[in-house]
Amino acid sequence: MFKEPYKIGQTIEVRGEPMLVLGIENFEMFSSMILVRYTCQRLNQTDFVSKVKAYRQPFNVEMVIEIPHKQWEETVPGIRLGSIHSIKGEIYKVTEYTGIALKSTDLVIDMIARPVYPIDRKEAKAKLFSERRKKLKIEVL
Repeated sequence: MFKEPYKIGQTIEVRGEPMLVLGIENFEMFSSMILVRYTCQRLNQTDFVSKVKAYRQPFNVEMVIEIPHKQWEETVPGIRLGSIHSIKGEIYKVTEYTGIALKSTDLVIDMIARPVYPIDRKEAKAKLFSERRKKLKIEVL
């Protein structure tokens, strides 16, 4: 019934050309259809210099969400790149999709998110004071 989306690292053929799936850029839902936009590398072009990412930033976290088919249309729009989510009292911003799969009729989305930290209280008070001063046009001597 459902066609499984491609996975990162999977080799596919597009218009007769072999491609390697490097990343998932975005996806959209159209009733019961998933439209996925991928970043791919042409495997038949080898005249380039590879620049491997030296390290993955340690403050990123991996997240997985499993969405039942009946909830796709209401849940998926809220899980976009850049969207903010509160999980166990912590705030995270989605930065990258790492996988989209089907588990029976459930949609499973793997993603990377980074924590969003507030500035410290002292800095927040200083910014608030500065803004109030601007509004009142007061100068401190």
